[in-house]
Amino acid sequence: MFELIRGDIDRYFRLDGKDGRPGLLQKLRILIDSPGLHGILIYRYGSWLNRTVRFRPLRLPFKLVYVLLDRLCLILWGIHIDEGAEIGPGLYIGHPGGILIGPARMGKDCNIAHQVTIGTRADGAGGVPTMGDRVWIGVGAVIFGGIRIGNGVTIGPG
Repeated sequence: MFELIRGDIDRYFRLDGKDGRPGLLQKLRILIDSPGLHGILIYRYGSWLNRTVRFRPLRLPFKLVYVLLDRLCLILWGIHIDEGAEIGPGLYIGHPGGILIGPARMGKDCNIAHQVTIGTRADGAGGVPTMGDRVWIGVGAVIFGGIRIGNGVTIGPG
């Protein structure tokens, strides 16, 4: 989990830093003032909880914390990433708002714009979307079902 988080944070430092190598104060600003990163960190926590903590009495308080943080993130920034999604390191959400990611598989260093929906079909048929590495998903894109998207693909807005 920590390696994935480190990859996410490093990507934010590279993309949001003035020269790609921010100093300490700029790193603190990025950590505090990046709603997309907050949403990703909440997802990573929920994903870790789902995959590693099996002892139910221990899991329940951690799950309560996750649910509260996830709802807060959805209310404040409009970001929800299902804890069952499988997302590689370096996910970058440049602009919050209307980002809903359900069950999906996503490679490393992907970018997601605002108003994006990713997940299964409403009837549950067809599987989950699978995206390769370095995929850029444009504003308002909707990706659902068992679609496969290769490495380096750009999905245009709408």
